[in-house]
Amino acid sequence: MKKCLSYLLPLFLAISCGVRNPVLRDAARVIEDHPDSALYLLDGVSRVDLASDREKAEYDYLTAEAFYRTYFFLDDATEAGLERACFHFEENGPDMERMRAWELMGTVQTAVGRYGSGMVSFRKAGAVAREIERSRSRLAMMALLIAAILSTLVLYFWARKIQTERLLAEKQAENERYLSAAEDLQSKLSALKADRPRLGGIDTLDRLCEQYYVFEGTSNLQPRILSEVKAIVEGLRSDTKAQKNLEQALDERAGGVMKRLRAAFPKWKDEDFLLYLFTASGFSATTISTLLEKDKPYVYNRLYRLKERIKASSSPDSEDFLACLEK
Repeated sequence: MKKCLSYLLPLFLAISCGVRNPVLRDAARVIEDHPDSALYLLDGVSRVDLASDREKAEYDYLTAEAFYRTYFFLDDATEAGLERACFHFEENGPDMERMRAWELMGTVQTAVGRYGSGMVSFRKAGAVAREIERSRSRLAMMALLIAAILSTLVLYFWARKIQTERLLAEKQAENERYLSAAEDLQSKLSALKADRPRLGGIDTLDRLCEQYYVFEGTSNLQPRILSEVKAIVEGLRSDTKAQKNLEQALDERAGGVMKRLRAAFPKWKDEDFLLYLFTASGFSATTISTLLEKDKPYVYNRLYRLKERIKASSSPDSEDFLACLEK
């Protein structure tokens, strides 16, 4: 892989020589070996402040190259920027940037299955390469074109392999997160039995145990549990009635703590109240991160900030508020 990509170094140097903005020049210099560092440099540049259309096109191209080498796909905004760069270089040159921009566009399009569009882009890159070939020696240009095609194919298959592995890892992590939430929700069921008349929508937790009883010991257990937990999570995540029922149950167990909390902190965001509600109800960090669609570090950090705001407040109920979070 490194051997193939090493052929691209002259191309990146050629690009960097034509870049006037020092940040763009530095990004072009490190983009091959450290695309994430190049992306970090480019994030510090305001596109609207660039001096010329040429620099803006260079910025769009370098951003797309660094993004693709880092994540092996392009989001819509970055792909739109690459398209702008392609058309700018198509109309204004220089030919080397024009060829590289169309080649990268072809790689991106092919990687997501848009083979027709990818072929068109590769043909444009090939046409530019032939124009360059007429102005340079045939032998040098053929070597450059072959190296570019080989590196593109290697990058494509490597990107597809990495992308597939990442998707599998993300799917496995998602399943493990939901299974952890399933265990947490199941443990809450027995504790909530006595409150069943007041829980309303939370009775849907019965569905979880039902799936365990019916499919325990079979190959269907995990997918059925995942399906039920996802349905329950969606209810607690977006169904205001289910959230109100959970909040009412907590109020009845903890002396109206949610009503007092809302009165004491009327400017809190809805997400803050949900985080407090889920934590005070005894849900684990894994379950809460699943319900809020946030990473665990975000949940821990946000909860810490809530506790600090409660401690710093002059509310006479602050000790009660904090005590509910420690149960």
